[in-house]
Amino acid sequence: MLAKLLTYSLFGIEAKPVDVEVDISPAAMPKTILVGLAEAAVRESTHRIERALVNSGYTRPIDRIVINLSPADLPKDAASFDLPIALGILTASSQLESEKFNDYAVVGELALDGSVRPIKGALSMAVAAKEQGCRGLLVPVANAAEAAVVEEVDIIAIDSLAEAVGFFTDQLPITPTEFSWNAAVEQFGQYAIDFADVKGQEMAKRAVTVAAAGSHHLLR
Repeated sequence: MLAKLLTYSLFGIEAKPVDVEVDISPAAMPKTILVGLAEAAVRESTHRIERALVNSGYTRPIDRIVINLSPADLPKDAASFDLPIALGILTASSQLESEKFNDYAVVGELALDGSVRPIKGALSMAVAAKEQGCRGLLVPVANAAEAAVVEEVDIIAIDSLAEAVGFFTDQLPITPTEFSWNAAVEQFGQYAIDFADVKGQEMAKRAVTVAAAGSHHLLR
């Protein structure tokens, strides 16, 4: 059975659409094949996804799984493909069935326990989803406030693989995240690293401060 979902890959600061196609066919030994110019971070994701499926209460098919990330000429080097690939495997193995895949795009990294971890570029992906006419975008909870800046796209905050399955099967209604200035300030107004932590390098810190204050280029 063939499953197809929409996700996005960052190319610089722009998000490019990527089709995740999953096909499962009988085989003597279980095997997972990932094609489509996937970098190391994406190739390694197959092991995470398999454990996330099992630890979330689903079955890892004991067949040959072929995962294609299209277009094949676009480099893919982020872990944000984990969640759409996992949902594709569940769909292709008849553990999940939903008509919502036609209307929603999906991004998210999976932990081994099936929880969904934050990704980079959620705002760009929400912009791309709007431009493509998607009804909504499933994102990790930690990225929901960022993605909700974009209007006319339902941002569905997901905390786990099981929640994503519940949403697509209509067993778990999830209200779209609304943009909040307070939430945005809370998320983007905090920094774990400060120039005060850098010892010395006064000239370099002064140059960065002047460049930031005057909107000047720092590198030539």
